[in-house]
Amino acid sequence: MGPRHTIISKCNELFLRYGVKNLTMDDIARELGMSKKTIYQYVQNKSDLVKKVMQSHLDKEIAYIDEVGKNAQNAIEENVRMLTYMSKELQSFNSSVFFELQKYYPESYALFNEYREKVSLPYILRNLERGIKEGLYREDMDPEIVARIYVYALDILIDQQRFPSKKYHFYILYKEFVTYHLSGIMTAKGSKYLQQSKLLKLIEQ
Repeated sequence: MGPRHTIISKCNELFLRYGVKNLTMDDIARELGMSKKTIYQYVQNKSDLVKKVMQSHLDKEIAYIDEVGKNAQNAIEENVRMLTYMSKELQSFNSSVFFELQKYYPESYALFNEYREKVSLPYILRNLERGIKEGLYREDMDPEIVARIYVYALDILIDQQRFPSKKYHFYILYKEFVTYHLSGIMTAKGSKYLQQSKLLKLIEQ
């Protein structure tokens, strides 16, 4: 593991836990146990660091999406596997991160929005269409509308007026939302499969 990978990986953890704005480069250098001079060999400034961390995080998620899509036996397993992956990522997530990115780091937030349009939305749409073909999801729904509701519901979940982070941990919010999503799209066959499979235990963890 080289210095660049260490910087990006550790900063990803720090930003998720503490937010982005309040962490100075001095704080980051101290947490990394290296000098700012060393860090600046790999990033131009804090904005560049945030952007590189965001891109690394999205690349990691894309790789996992590809892996799950290839190996999941059906749409429900694919959905639940993605839920459990995201749940682990969100265990120590500070929901102020998205607000701070939107307000102070527009280039990084633009990367995230592009990811939602070009990766998340097509992925959810494929999952819905797959589930319908497998008889596990309702065939009377409009997959494109449901996919957009799912992807852009995040804007509501991170809204600090509706769901202040001091009262609602984002990890819990996300699990409730995905459970709500599955309940709304599954057929009786899909619900029975989920109940009988070991996947339900993953959701309840």
